Amino acid sequence: MSTDTLRTMVFNREGFILNIPILDEIHFFAWDSIDTILYGAEILYHDHSEFIMYLNQPPIIKLKENAWWLNRLTFWIKNRKNKKIRISDEWNKDFSDFIGNAKKYLPHVQDIDLDNDKRKGTLINRTKVEKNNRSVIIEKWKPERTTSLQWKMVYDRYSRSVEDIYNRDKGI
Repeated sequence: MSTDTLRTMVFNREGFILNIPILDEIHFFAWDSIDTILYGAEILYHDHSEFIMYLNQPPIIKLKENAWWLNRLTFWIKNRKNKKIRISDEWNKDFSDFIGNAKKYLPHVQDIDLDNDKRKGTLINRTKVEKNNRSVIIEKWKPERTTSLQWKMVYDRYSRSVEDIYNRDKGI
């Protein structure tokens, strides 16, 4: 994917701006509108991670001035009142900066190891193959079997647990 189409985030003391080039949109999230931040495996693409934010008010969404005609058309028919936002490491260039900036502006934000992937389980075999001046690493993993929720609580304004959020919404 081209880095020109990746989403970018800009942080300040009022909140952060999520720039979505492919939709020609800018979303503003105020820090005081964030109730909960969870971290875990992305629902659709299990090789990626995501943050899920639950908001107490929808973000402010604006269309860029020179937006493509189709983006201008679909902007007016889409639901802009969504209070559950997903920020994926696949689509967001500044994904790894999110926790550090959230810690500056929100109280009691938990540290998350973005490199630790518990979905893999136990490494069984690792092979490095050299071919045409390129290295390819092949890993085989025994999956971790668990019945617990794979989400981690990063921040919650009301000191709830992941289980509380799961039970409230009947899913994540």
